[in-house]
Amino acid sequence: MKISLEDFYRVYKVAFERSPNPEQKAALEAPPLEPLFIVAGPGTGKTTCLTMRILKLVLVDGIPPNGILATTFTVKAATELRSRILGWGFRLIEALQSDAQIKQEQKDWLAKVDVNQVTTGTIDSICDEILRRFRSPAEQPPVLVDDYVSKTLLLREGLFSTGLYQDPDLRTYLLPIHGSNAFGFNVGRMNDLLQSIWDRRIQDQVDWPGFIANGQGISKGRKSIDKALAAYEKALNDRSMVDFALLGQRVLERFRAGALTEFSDQVRVVLVDEYQDTNLLQESIYFEIAKCCDGAISVVGDDDQSLYRFRGATVELFSKFPERYSKVFKTLPVPIFLKENYRSTQTIVTLVNGYAMLDPNYGQVRVQNKPALLPKSSQVGVPVLCMFRNNVADLATSLAQFIGDLFRGNGANIPGFSTVEKAEGGDVGDCALLCSSPAEFDAGGKPRLPLLLRQALLQSTLPIETFNPRGQDLSGIPLIRLFGGLLLECLDPGGVVAAATSGLSQDTLATFQTWRQDAVQYYTNSNDQVFRDYAEGWANRDPKQKGYEWPRSVSVLELVYGLTHFFPELHDSPEGQVYLEVFTRQVAACEQVGKFKSRVVTDPKNKQLSERSIMEVLRDFLGPIAAGTVKVNEDLMEAFPRDRLSILSIHQAKGLEFPLMIVDVGSDFRKNYTAQKFKRFPDSGSTPHTMEDYLRPFTDLKAPQRTARDRAFDDLYRQFFVAFSRPQQLLLLVGLNTSVPGDPNGINNAATGWTRQGLMNWPTSVPMFKL
Repeated sequence: MKISLEDFYRVYKVAFERSPNPEQKAALEAPPLEPLFIVAGPGTGKTTCLTMRILKLVLVDGIPPNGILATTFTVKAATELRSRILGWGFRLIEALQSDAQIKQEQKDWLAKVDVNQVTTGTIDSICDEILRRFRSPAEQPPVLVDDYVSKTLLLREGLFSTGLYQDPDLRTYLLPIHGSNAFGFNVGRMNDLLQSIWDRRIQDQVDWPGFIANGQGISKGRKSIDKALAAYEKALNDRSMVDFALLGQRVLERFRAGALTEFSDQVRVVLVDEYQDTNLLQESIYFEIAKCCDGAISVVGDDDQSLYRFRGATVELFSKFPERYSKVFKTLPVPIFLKENYRSTQTIVTLVNGYAMLDPNYGQVRVQNKPALLPKSSQVGVPVLCMFRNNVADLATSLAQFIGDLFRGNGANIPGFSTVEKAEGGDVGDCALLCSSPAEFDAGGKPRLPLLLRQALLQSTLPIETFNPRGQDLSGIPLIRLFGGLLLECLDPGGVVAAATSGLSQDTLATFQTWRQDAVQYYTNSNDQVFRDYAEGWANRDPKQKGYEWPRSVSVLELVYGLTHFFPELHDSPEGQVYLEVFTRQVAACEQVGKFKSRVVTDPKNKQLSERSIMEVLRDFLGPIAAGTVKVNEDLMEAFPRDRLSILSIHQAKGLEFPLMIVDVGSDFRKNYTAQKFKRFPDSGSTPHTMEDYLRPFTDLKAPQRTARDRAFDDLYRQFFVAFSRPQQLLLLVGLNTSVPGDPNGINNAATGWTRQGLMNWPTSVPMFKL
């Protein structure tokens, strides 16, 4: 016994003290089987809209909860969506059951409704669940491995075991994809590029034999790539493993073979969030599932917020969704535009609208008939704030003063407005600095704004700490160097075994040596006898207790956690916690790929066996960290500390919002250096665009119609569109005086109003105030 739409709205308004706006109502009230193309600008309440539609499908349309499949891009977003479905769902059901106007038979039916049965998750988690649940009794599900395992296997089997890490043809082919020069082009970078090619090969459904055969004078390099990836694929198959790309491919193959009818028969409606970050493989899976429910799929996204081209996302799959859907299902989805912005002040929304329109060429690739955002807030807000200085050091000092006044002082004074103060109970965690990169040093080793600001904040009268675990290359962070060196000295004193270990490049061995030097110096100067005894015990495999022998086999994880006891910064500091997570995850990767399962064997009668176990740990645990293959990724940062200033890449800020957002639009650009143009005014494409040019001709998507330069500009505009749309109350733009927004005499910079034609077109309707 379903409830009426009128009852749904009435009780929803009472329970949540709000009602949907007209566009949300259009999405909400659409018939269950009607395909929807929902374009949701920043801050327009798309998660609210999705949640409401799902609950309406269950309570009003009578769709069984287990017949609804809802996916989104990240684990965090999927968790938030599920939390809302459950929290709002149970609250709404409870309100309906206590409502006098609801009939008893309806209440009896509501008592049986379990919104917990709605299937939610990322497409990867759902594919994993499909392969586990829907298989023949004798079939073993594959083991899904994370990036730590896949990168370790590719490094070991694809590059070192094959000897391809030294192959000149492979290096010659990969170098142009890497960039215009060889800086940073090492084994770790080669591994990253091979991983990206592997992912795109599957995600873009590349005609791989055609790609290998059509080398255009560089076929040797493509054959080397094929050899490396074949070795990687064999390593996965031998272990019954799949990475995320293969996982999706296996599911797609089963759908097309008709082997997943038990799953597909129960699906009635599909909803996909963040569709602008979808790739061709995922689109194919969604369409196969939609075929099982008469095309009942709703996609939600915003092409202006597509940031993940470097991960294989193809924004055209969203912007051209109506045409692509029509080719398969012979009908057009209903377009719905969510345009009321609930997040930001009127001033910020005006800037975001103007920025999206500043380059006419960019308008050519936006969704057709896309309306401007409408600010829902009654607050005009303060002007967009600007802080520009002659050099980065002065900028860091001024910015630290502003942040200190706002969060540790009596507020920031903005002439013409009342003093801006932090909200009651607020802290510096209400603010974030967004940069194109959070790196603390540039390619030449010079300090950048993230480092100088960190130092300036610590020198303030009331010091403020920052949170930027991605600020430096992992292998060069002092804490990582010291901790890694102590692990090395405990496992392999003096590096005797490391010198004989295959699968470690000279660069990696050099990093090991640097780590060891830090460790030896620390050990020599330490007065902590407990620490010294612990380290010596491991190095000598001596328990130092009479009557006890060293265990024959010990997990290296015990050593990691044992040493952590002496380094409180690894468990007390937010950044340290992220670094420790890197070590523990890489131990898990070593355990999954190695014969010794990350265990250290001590057998006095079989020295070779002991050494082989150490070699494996060095190669598969510490080696990838030292080689730069392992990095701090966004998945390790699920929350940000309230008492620290977070320094984030714009990609990290996707889906986040802060009361105050500081956006770096030009602190790197002292002069018009050619080497920096890719970050502000590109002459050509970068790595993801070059890779598209190489691979897309061998896919159903065909070669890109826009030049690599145009795609690079498009991506820059999207990047700063996202950055400018994050703040709720205050937006502060910072940089050098060469990058003042709207200055026609400044350096050409897409972030500050320059079109790709070299014209200044910053939205003049936006009030700005210079600090």
